[in-house]
Amino acid sequence: MNTAPKATMKLFIVATPVIAWLSSVSPGLAGTFAQAETETLIYNFSQVPTNISTFTDAQTTALAGKGTILAEANANAYFDVNFCFEPDSCFPLTNNSSQAITLGEGEEYLGLAQSQAAAIGYQFKIAENQEFAFDFFSVLNLETQKSLQQESTQSANYIAFYLFEDSTNNLLDFFSLNSWLNSANKHNLSIQNSQGFQLSPLTTTNAEENQASVNILLSGLYSRQFSQGQNLTLITYQKSATIVQAPEPSTSVWLLILGALGTVLGLKKRSTLSD
Repeated sequence: MNTAPKATMKLFIVATPVIAWLSSVSPGLAGTFAQAETETLIYNFSQVPTNISTFTDAQTTALAGKGTILAEANANAYFDVNFCFEPDSCFPLTNNSSQAITLGEGEEYLGLAQSQAAAIGYQFKIAENQEFAFDFFSVLNLETQKSLQQESTQSANYIAFYLFEDSTNNLLDFFSLNSWLNSANKHNLSIQNSQGFQLSPLTTTNAEENQASVNILLSGLYSRQFSQGQNLTLITYQKSATIVQAPEPSTSVWLLILGALGTVLGLKKRSTLSD
């Protein structure tokens, strides 16, 4: 891998404020509160992409009968093929962030928030018997709170990487992490990945009677040796979603992220049409 160790160490200095940012929001009222946010750094690319693009989207819904509701969503995507800490230390760097927050109070209300971000590198040119590799680091946070039994809150984060071979559009390798937390203090973490990914997740949970939080630190790397020369496209995607409702809803927030794979494949199709 051709990024200097000095630059790699400095990336963790960049990640330190991210951890503080994810813990800066806290509920300040009785009622319901749900928060989901994640930030991902991808670095130490063994090759530089020929082209890049980014995609962000944020949506909220706030409906109140006998109550008040607030919903906020934010997303950012960044891809720089020549990111420099110093004039002689430049390299490709990708940074995605997504955040969703909903708060409610009263008897009848519904709040939804969801945000998604993607950064795409096109035509990584791989020579015969050459390795393609990169490292990544993610910080994820989930939090829920409710005051009454009939209230409900749920939050979810989703991260995925997809590597395609350009001439055939075949999916070569993938990784996905799906994490959700609800007002019953139930948490689920699901990770799926192909053989090229090595992962080290660290999960911290905190649960009280009506409040819970989950924090995940994820470090990992991808590497694969290619026997033949080819061009690759890497899509890095993430989504955060929250829902608060009174009375308790019959649907789960994970329904909001079922369209994630469809979005990713749509981005891949868009890139093919634009090539």
